[in-house]
Amino acid sequence: MTVVSYIPLLLAVVISVTALSIFTIGDVWQAGLVGLTNYLDVLNPSGPLSVLGPLRNSVLFTVITTLVAVPLGVAAAVLVNQQFPGRALLRTVMLIPFILPDFVTALIWRLIFQSGTGAADQVLRFLGIGADYNLWLIGPNAFWALTIASVWSAWPFVYIMALAALQAVPAEYYDAAEVDGAGRLRRFWSITLPAIKPTLVLALCLSVINQFNSFTLPFVLLGHPPAEEANVLPVEIYTTSFTANDYGHASAIAVVNLLVLLIPIAYYLKKARSDEN
Repeated sequence: MTVVSYIPLLLAVVISVTALSIFTIGDVWQAGLVGLTNYLDVLNPSGPLSVLGPLRNSVLFTVITTLVAVPLGVAAAVLVNQQFPGRALLRTVMLIPFILPDFVTALIWRLIFQSGTGAADQVLRFLGIGADYNLWLIGPNAFWALTIASVWSAWPFVYIMALAALQAVPAEYYDAAEVDGAGRLRRFWSITLPAIKPTLVLALCLSVINQFNSFTLPFVLLGHPPAEEANVLPVEIYTTSFTANDYGHASAIAVVNLLVLLIPIAYYLKKARSDEN
């Protein structure tokens, strides 16, 4: 952990207060200290290096993905927690989006969102909705293309955690509630949801962390550079570092990204400890 995480983290913090770039990469000491100037540059709303746009995109993308993926995962878990023919096969099929690597998921959805020839446009054309030729991977639609692809890959994680929690709920609770005349909806709100609530909170926190820190999916799906509307913070870090070769500002953006992530991480750790106790 020290070699892989802590030392690189310390180096990122150190570089973020320097003017390190491609011109001074050969001798770090020549870069010079600039203090908090890099942070002021990237957090300046009207500055040319402002990352408030990508930060806003990341937050919006994370919130929408999580709010859609969590109910889908819970619904799928409730469905396959019941006995019916083909349940084992359905459980396996539901895991496909989860086990696929992010770059494979991105390539699949990149084909789906090809303008005119992709499955998305063909389905819309068949239903008579919208135009026959839509620009999904560039412009404003790129954000929604990224969000849809992310939801598809994210909900099985919630499904797995919710299903594990559901299987720990004694069947006698449901039998007693059914005898008392409780319907399906009543049993869900009074038994299922309270029983899986601690697990759902942890799943929600982990989903927020994963989505906010997602790089491979937007990078492969939308190409580089992405549309401004879909430019998220991890991709902006890559662009600033490896395209602009401005390592000082890129490290500052990375530290900002970490500080934002510390909010759900701290909550997750707090809930995990309370559940253990």
